[in-house]
Amino acid sequence: MSNFSSIFNELVTELAKLPGIGRRSAERMAFHIMKTPAAQAALLARKIEEITKLVKPCQLCNNFSTADICSICSNPQREKDTICVVEEPKDILAIEKTAHYSGLYYVLLESISPLEGVSEEDVDISRLIERLRSGTIKEVIIATNPDTEGELTAQFLIEKISPFAVKLYRIAIGIPLGTQIEYIDSSTLGKALKDRRAVT
Repeated sequence: MSNFSSIFNELVTELAKLPGIGRRSAERMAFHIMKTPAAQAALLARKIEEITKLVKPCQLCNNFSTADICSICSNPQREKDTICVVEEPKDILAIEKTAHYSGLYYVLLESISPLEGVSEEDVDISRLIERLRSGTIKEVIIATNPDTEGELTAQFLIEKISPFAVKLYRIAIGIPLGTQIEYIDSSTLGKALKDRRAVT
């Protein structure tokens, strides 16, 4: 049977794999979990298991969804001829809070990062290209993060999308360089969308 130290260290190791969580933070979380009533901890474990089983990428845009097609793609009120390209599903939440966008999305799920071994070939835009080829899309807004990886990804997207007969935009620069979309306040992000600039 495992002793306390091994069980604790195994939990800390798993918690430390979460983004933005270092060893110290993982240890604090582990101690908190140990002080949590068993029923509450069991509920948390069930919810984690439930979300990993039920939530999947939308077949059209890669946004998180419990159905094959997410609520945004299936919403008849959305503008079907405009697509905003973002890096992660969490960026959709940030943009939706601005109330300045009513089109569709395409989630890349990652950005080009030579330091992390993510190249252009690793960024899957095949379904985006299919939608552009269909001729139903008239405008594409590139809303990747204004950091090195986001800019590399934006240039890659511009190169791949430019041959199509669509209006191509990049969100306006009013956002601090190096900031991630999810951390930008709604008013600033809304203005960046509203003042988007055409890509030539």
